Amino acid sequence: MPAGSTRANVLVFSADRESGERLCRMIAAAGEEPFLLAGAEGFLIDRGDDEAIDLVVTDLDLADPAAVALHGRLRDGEVFALIPQIHVLRGPVSAEERARPDSRRPVIMLRHPVAAGDFEGRVRLAAEIGRLRRELQRTSTRDPMTGLCNRPHLLHRLEEEFSRARRYRTPLSLVFFDVDHLRKINDRFGHSSGDIVIRRVAEVLRHQVRKEDILGRTGEESFGTILPGNRYRGAAVFASKVRTQTEEIVLRREEDSLKVRVSAGISSYPDNRSVRNAEDLVRATETALAEAKARGGNRVFIDEAVLRHERRVILVADADRGLLDLAEDLLSMDDYRVIRASTVSTVLETLRFRRPDLLVLDLGIAETEDEPALLEKIQTLSPGKRIPIIGLSSGSGMDVDRLTDLGVDRFITKPFSVSLLRSVARELLDAYRS
Repeated sequence: MPAGSTRANVLVFSADRESGERLCRMIAAAGEEPFLLAGAEGFLIDRGDDEAIDLVVTDLDLADPAAVALHGRLRDGEVFALIPQIHVLRGPVSAEERARPDSRRPVIMLRHPVAAGDFEGRVRLAAEIGRLRRELQRTSTRDPMTGLCNRPHLLHRLEEEFSRARRYRTPLSLVFFDVDHLRKINDRFGHSSGDIVIRRVAEVLRHQVRKEDILGRTGEESFGTILPGNRYRGAAVFASKVRTQTEEIVLRREEDSLKVRVSAGISSYPDNRSVRNAEDLVRATETALAEAKARGGNRVFIDEAVLRHERRVILVADADRGLLDLAEDLLSMDDYRVIRASTVSTVLETLRFRRPDLLVLDLGIAETEDEPALLEKIQTLSPGKRIPIIGLSSGSGMDVDRLTDLGVDRFITKPFSVSLLRSVARELLDAYRS
C-alpha cells in the first residue's frame, strides 16, 4: 500500500498535480480511495504488486519520453501485472497504444480530458473487477494453512524475478527450507502438532524476509524464499537466522519435549554459472537442500557450483596509492576481488578477519618492520594453508633466497608491465588451487 495511506485502493499516476487531483476527486466521487503520484516521482517506480491496489489510473503526456516508458511498463505488465488499468492519454497516441489487448486484466484507454460521469462509472466497474480478481488470485495462489504463496505461484514469481535479474544483470538467490523429521513429530505428538510446527516456521520466515522477497510453502514440510538482489552470502545469512530461530520452537506434551529443526539449501544466479533459467536454479537449490538433509539436517548447505565460482580475493599492500589503483584495475579485469592496504598494520588487521587467496606485498613496507618476523606472522595468521605471496621491489638488492624461504613465491620489480602482474597472479592462483 502506498506510504502515507491506510485505505487507498486506486493508484493514480499523473503528469502534473493539478490534473491528478482532479482525477482523484472523481475517483473519490465514485466511492474509491485514490493515492496520487504526480510528476517525476511516479516515473521512478521499479516494481508494483501491492495487494491493497484494485485499480491503476494514469494521466500521462505521451510526448514525454519518461511518461511513454512508464506507460509501456504498466501496459506490458512489468509492474502491477494483474491489476485493471485506466489510461487517460495526452499527446500523440499510436493505434497500438489505443487498442492493444491484454487478456490478463482490463485496460481502458481514454483521451484527455475525460467526462466526469463516464469516468466515474468506469472507475467503479474496473475497481470492482480488480477486487474480484485479487480475491480469486489470493485463493488460487495461497497455501490455506500458512497464507503463504503456494508452490505454483512461487515458481511463477521465480520466473518473473529470474527474467528481471537476467535483464538488469542483478543477482538472485533461492533458498529451500525443509522441516527435519516432520513425520516423527506427527507420530510422536499428533498431526495437529505437526500443523502447529508448519505455521510456526512460516512465522519465523515472515519475520526474516524483506518486503521485496517472495516467500512460499512448496510442500507438506517445505518452504521456498526468493531473494532478489541477493548473492549467496546474503542468502546464507538469512537462512542461518531462520535455522537459529527455528531452534527456539519446542513441542511439549506432558513429560515429552522436542526441539524443531530445519535444513536449508541455497543456490544463486549468476554465482552458479551453469544456471541459465529458473528451472536450473530450482534444481540446483533442491540438490543443495538434499545435501543438507543427507549430512544430518539442521544445517545450511550452499550449492557447490556456487562456491567453485566464487571470486578469488587478492590483498594488495603498497604505500603508493597510485600503484594500488593500478593493481586494482589490472586484477579486477580477471574478475578478482581486490582488497587494498597501504600499511603493515592494515595488512595484519585484514588477515585477522579473512584469508586472501593471494597477497601482493611491497617488500619496502615489510622492511619497516622486522622482515622475517612480519612474513612469518602473515603465514601464522592463516593456519592450515599458506598464503601465496608476490613480492614487489623497487631495486635489485633483495636476498631472494632468504625471502623465498620466508614464503615469497614470485618477485616483480617496479615499475612492471601491464600484463606481468596479471599473468603472475593467475599462475600462482592456479598453482595453489590444485
